[in-house]
Amino acid sequence: MDYWKKSVHFEKNIFCADCHGKDIEANHEKRIRVDASRCGPCHKKALEEHRLSKHGIGMTTVRACTRGIESSAGKEKSCTFCHKPGSAEPVVHAECAMFLAQSPEMQRQGCNSCHIVEVRCDTCHTKHGTDLSLAKNPATCGSCHMGPDHPQVEMWESSPHGVIYRHGEKERAPSCVTCHMSKGSHNVSRGIVISLPEGAVSMRKQEREFMVNICAGCHTEVLAKRNLDDADRIEKASRQLLEEAQQIVEGLQKEGLLYPSPSERPPHPLFGTSFVIGPHMLYENLSFVESLFFKMKQFYYGSSYKGAFHQSPDYTHWYGNAPLKLTLSEIKSEAALLRQVNTIRQRVDNLSSLCRPAEGEVDEIKKKLGELRERRLQGEITEKDFETGKMKILKEKGL
Repeated sequence: MDYWKKSVHFEKNIFCADCHGKDIEANHEKRIRVDASRCGPCHKKALEEHRLSKHGIGMTTVRACTRGIESSAGKEKSCTFCHKPGSAEPVVHAECAMFLAQSPEMQRQGCNSCHIVEVRCDTCHTKHGTDLSLAKNPATCGSCHMGPDHPQVEMWESSPHGVIYRHGEKERAPSCVTCHMSKGSHNVSRGIVISLPEGAVSMRKQEREFMVNICAGCHTEVLAKRNLDDADRIEKASRQLLEEAQQIVEGLQKEGLLYPSPSERPPHPLFGTSFVIGPHMLYENLSFVESLFFKMKQFYYGSSYKGAFHQSPDYTHWYGNAPLKLTLSEIKSEAALLRQVNTIRQRVDNLSSLCRPAEGEVDEIKKKLGELRERRLQGEITEKDFETGKMKILKEKGL
């Protein structure tokens, strides 16, 4: 209550019922959710910009749109995978396989805590306060944009920008909102070209010029363009390494050399026992070589080029480029070993089949050995004669 009383909402006579409605019991039972749609009537421009950004598809973006859904996986391509029928508004229900594979507790605490940003303004603004300095604080962004899969806050903190900013000279160095929320915009995707299709030349050019103009507030355009172009090339080179690794893993799958195989694992939440290596690849119940590829795809690839875009040399090289290449070497080595072991296994199987007597011969051998044993039990031959006779019968049959 005290926090709300210090807010702009309180100053403008916006009370609890204006956001929560008048049904107190429904609120207590959490049947009413104060989400972005409740903020929209008063903050229309901010909500429109938010919905245009990656934050606006926070729970559905990992579907990789319908381009990433193969017909062979039994999924018909449709706009309704990501949007409400008859509307451009994104659906809220998450279809990410990694999300669906987790326990309800992990979904709530480990996934939705960040990805709920699609429909929750209070992810950045808190629930009842309107303190913009908190929303603009890089630590607020860092509560989600951190860790091995997208360590943007760590990259920024270790960059010259972050060092100067945290030294207390906030006016001299950019923070997250300086570059990604220019002039208070809520479209955090402006200026980012990596996620745009390569064929969208004019759109990529427009967004790159947008980011260059932001950088030019402190640097020369030549410097800004050179650094951004370098990061583009690093992304392309990193993607080629990733694609090479993917071809190796796909080859092993076709040869039946992955263990456990997709058919031996618990069913994939979306595609059952199909082999999945694209956007919906899981990180549980994988073969060793697939788990190596997952690290390349989810951790090292992003660190290599995002580190360059955020001016962090160590993340670009030692957290990105180096482990990306090292892991590709491991995948190549593991693939060679799997194929070598498989070749040896096939040779052993072939030799065994050549040495194995036919079914009729087996019966004959059993009969002769049985007769020989009966003679030993009757005392007609000694134990030594029994062993000698047994070896003779087996040798005659090539055993």
